[in-house]
Amino acid sequence: RFAVSVGYWKDPYIQYFVRQAKERKAPEINRGKLASEDSANVFLTGYYARVHGVSYLIKAFLKKTECNCQIVNLGAGMDTLFWRLKDENLLPRKYFEVDFPMIVARKIHNIKSKPPLSKPIMESHSGDSLLIDSHSLDSSRYSIVGADLRFSSDLEEKLKKHDLDIHLPTLLVAECVLVYMTPQQSANLLKWAASTFPVAMFINYEQVNMTDRFGQIMIENLQRRQCNLAGVEVCRSLDSQRERLLLNGWETARAIDMMKVYSFLPQADVKRIEGLEFLDEKELFEQLMQHYCICWASKDSSNL
Repeated sequence: RFAVSVGYWKDPYIQYFVRQAKERKAPEINRGKLASEDSANVFLTGYYARVHGVSYLIKAFLKKTECNCQIVNLGAGMDTLFWRLKDENLLPRKYFEVDFPMIVARKIHNIKSKPPLSKPIMESHSGDSLLIDSHSLDSSRYSIVGADLRFSSDLEEKLKKHDLDIHLPTLLVAECVLVYMTPQQSANLLKWAASTFPVAMFINYEQVNMTDRFGQIMIENLQRRQCNLAGVEVCRSLDSQRERLLLNGWETARAIDMMKVYSFLPQADVKRIEGLEFLDEKELFEQLMQHYCICWASKDSSNL
């Protein structure tokens, strides 16, 4: 929300889900590597790379399928991608979001009470009356499902109730989600996705290179906030991230760290955002970016 308000990228919808913080919170990777609020632009630039990197892959999939596909956003939280895709005339045949029922209830409450969110859903809806209650929303183009990703049979049943079509090319997106599950639980989810959809792509954004000193400090930081990364052992390296996808039924898999992603982004826009706030912690920025990655895998029975 703060990054959008400063101008890192445009998102006219995030304001309806997240209140503007009165002040920026200080980053907290300690031991001399990061301390002050002055370093917050390191994180904001990292978020910029994440948003643009994931968006690039999503749009490539939509264009390749000519939007004749579906997207399943796993652990979607307050994500606004549905509305942004609609504005760009890039909506898939159906867009699904999944998160814990408590998160879903909060999101649905915001949608119901804010016309700039509810109106685009009504505009894209066709057919019978739109279903909306406190824990689920189902329209012809957009569904929000309350489910626990650790139980894929329950997840599949709920998605099918909302008209999931396993024969459509399907893009599954998980941003900092799998790392909160045990390796076995995330393996089950990846296996379920690979075995369910004949044509599919999986995008995963999360930590990598977590066995070095910088990675250990990141883990300790999160533990101090009672945040346990149950799946961090799979985040050892780019190879371990790639192998996890291949071992669970995906045909091809690639993984690159966020420093590499940042170097691929349109340089004119990179110059623009680097001019928004002075990025004085270049070494820290590189370290942080080398500890996150984007991985993507595919299964492609129809040679898309």
